Amino acid sequence: MSSLGSTPTSPVPVKDLRLLDVKLGQLPAWLASCDYSPAGIVKAYQREHDRWRKYH
Repeated sequence: MSSLGSTPTSPVPVKDLRLLDVKLGQLPAWLASCDYSPAGIVKAYQREHDRWRKYH
């Protein structure tokens, strides 16, 4: 059997998943794990801005 497309042996915590990788049933837990404080929002913006600048 091929190992391509197999699931990882250790599951990733829901809080570490990207939004596109979250399944519908995991969405409430993923949203609850987000940091909605002003500092958390700034960090998220900086992270996305740095990611965008890396590729554009």
